[in-house]
Amino acid sequence: MKRSNMVFLGLLLLLAAAFSASAAENNASKLIVQGEGEVSAAPDMVTIVLGVETHNASAAGAAAENARLMNKTVNALLDAKIAKKDIQTSRYSLTMAPQEEPKAASEMPKPPEFIATNQATVRLNDTSAVGKILDAAVAAGSNNIQEVTFDIRDPQPEKDQALALAIKDARRKAEVAAAAANVKLGKVLEITEGYGSVAPAARSKVFANVATPIQPGELEVTSSVTVTYQVS
Repeated sequence: MKRSNMVFLGLLLLLAAAFSASAAENNASKLIVQGEGEVSAAPDMVTIVLGVETHNASAAGAAAENARLMNKTVNALLDAKIAKKDIQTSRYSLTMAPQEEPKAASEMPKPPEFIATNQATVRLNDTSAVGKILDAAVAAGSNNIQEVTFDIRDPQPEKDQALALAIKDARRKAEVAAAAANVKLGKVLEITEGYGSVAPAARSKVFANVATPIQPGELEVTSSVTVTYQVS
């Protein structure tokens, strides 16, 4: 037999063996389980959305008063050692408030009222300074504090830990299921990563007439996997 024919025959045998192994694996009994992992972590950054809202009978008056109070607020934030790059205007609007229809024909319509709103997003690396920053902003004239959001700057290490715990959880479930079904747990055929997330940030509404004790607490980093095992 020629050498080329022998090589071709060898390739056919290899392909047949690979196909046979693949078919056997596809036809093997499988056990599919889901695992979840969760890791707690202290936040190391915080984002504050605050600003000033002013009302006036004239648009110019509302805008001017808003600018005065917002400048005081920004200066207070700078005095609190917050860098300029960490203070960003996130919203500005100047609108006329909706007017109510006169309840009686003889009633005169109310004069228009203009509303100026200026909001800034402030980023902090010190989560323990939130209460002090809020107090300083309110004292300077900020009267529209929207939310306080805690987060983790680099959650990847926690995500990796949560993923490892999810795989361990899947293995535990698979062992329980295999024992209950009286089958032998074999090798892992496939691992598919599911959702992974950091728990929604804590939000706190703050008002000028109450104290501002802000607790960062902890965030939950979660992960899930779907693992396919061969069983016999």
